[in-house]
Amino acid sequence: MAISKDLEISSLKPVEGVKVKRYAIQSKHGGGLKIEIRESGLKRFVYRFKIGGSEGELLLGSYPALTLAKAREEHGKAVLLVKRGIDPTKFAAQEKAKNETALTMDELLGRWLDAQRVAQVVKPKTLQCHQDRWNRHLKKTLGNIRLIDLTRAHLAQALEITRRATKDETRKGLGTLNQMLDYAVVHCLLEANPARLLRPKDFGASAGSPRERWLTVPELRRLWKAIDEDLGSGGSLAAGGRGVSRHATISIPAANAIKLLILTGCRRGEVANMRFSQIKDDIWTIPETKNGRAHTVFISPQAKSVIEEQAQYANGDLVFESDRPKTDEIEPILVDSITRALRRFIARCLPDMDPFTVHDLRRSAATNWAERLDVEERVIELCLNHTPINKLIRTYHRSRHTEKTRLVWINWGRLVADEVMQDPVTEAAVNNVVKVSFNRK
Repeated sequence: MAISKDLEISSLKPVEGVKVKRYAIQSKHGGGLKIEIRESGLKRFVYRFKIGGSEGELLLGSYPALTLAKAREEHGKAVLLVKRGIDPTKFAAQEKAKNETALTMDELLGRWLDAQRVAQVVKPKTLQCHQDRWNRHLKKTLGNIRLIDLTRAHLAQALEITRRATKDETRKGLGTLNQMLDYAVVHCLLEANPARLLRPKDFGASAGSPRERWLTVPELRRLWKAIDEDLGSGGSLAAGGRGVSRHATISIPAANAIKLLILTGCRRGEVANMRFSQIKDDIWTIPETKNGRAHTVFISPQAKSVIEEQAQYANGDLVFESDRPKTDEIEPILVDSITRALRRFIARCLPDMDPFTVHDLRRSAATNWAERLDVEERVIELCLNHTPINKLIRTYHRSRHTEKTRLVWINWGRLVADEVMQDPVTEAAVNNVVKVSFNRK
């Protein structure tokens, strides 16, 4: 009589003098499922089948590692294969080979990033951000999971863990996952992308409102003054000083970079990669910017003064050199080092000031151009190197407004000199003059 309960299997004993003894097992999927017990006491589930006139045998697994319930489940899968005319032993071998060669998520990331580097469509910095995000937030949870085993639940778990640390990186992490898994689908490594149905809002990581923080002229004056006071006790190199106080919170290169960001309204990466060879007279030509177009910035006397001070620390063409280059060659200062320097400076020297970022300095310049200098929006867009959608308008703007953009930087430099680099002279102070009349004799 066929075995129907797990207890019956556990109570089976080897038959003396018999190397292998098999017993039939009841299964709703049909016949052929058996349990064998060897004289050593080893118990294994096997499935005997017939296909195309030939008999075959599939080893399902050893008991009790493989339970009776699981053996019946595997038996059902094998029965379906036989009904479709597929030899389950060959199918199992193919699946094993596929599993052994299946990519892990970590390997997929490497393959996808390599493909992106070859295509040269995405900037190396962006690819490095994907790699860093993976290493920091996603690799621990997803790295060793094989693509063939990957489920939406795996991805959701990784994103939930990331969300506990950072909302922004959760949203960006989902973007990284979607791109690498789309690559897997295109290259037939996956049937479908399991991340496509996930949304940032599912993890409370929807994008917030665009930042609107900008610094007023009095706030810029406070920042500028705090920087000068922090560095002041060191003395300038030109005067034979140390160049920076040993107790200073911020370095002179970082301070000068921040001042140039205020004076030019440029992006941090543009300032960090500034070269002396790009500057001719009062014109700074940036060869390649975020939008892929060259950009012309007019250097005000105030900006020129900052650059000349920074030149004392330069050994080559780079205005801002890294003090920790990765190679023996001179490299530009890392853009993130400017960000970190400002964040650290605010925390230590301006703790009661409303928080702001490096990019907020660019927004501050643009907003003050409009508020204080009454500059037209289209001229501000040109100064910021924002590209109009209409190509004809773009060409027209650049040809018509070169002089207007020059005046923006010149007038802004004067305002910074009068109201940011020093306390502004008020009308009351100007009028506070005692007039004395001397009668001539």
